Amino acid sequence: RLMREAFDEPPVVLLDDVMSELDRKRQDFLLKNTEKNQVFITCCEPLESEYVKNAKLFEISEGVVV
Repeated sequence: RLMREAFDEPPVVLLDDVMSELDRKRQDFLLKNTEKNQVFITCCEPLESEYVKNAKLFEISEGVVV
């Protein structure tokens, strides 16, 4: 919100493996509060949340997007 207000446009958010550090409740809170932004999240496990149903998911295997 602060970045949007400061620059008058939404930021691109990059979150690297943050989900493994959060419990399910906090994962849902984070996803719910970033769903109207452009967010890239890396994780080692598939996300199981109602908030990713409209997300574009990419899997990378051996350096190749599959």
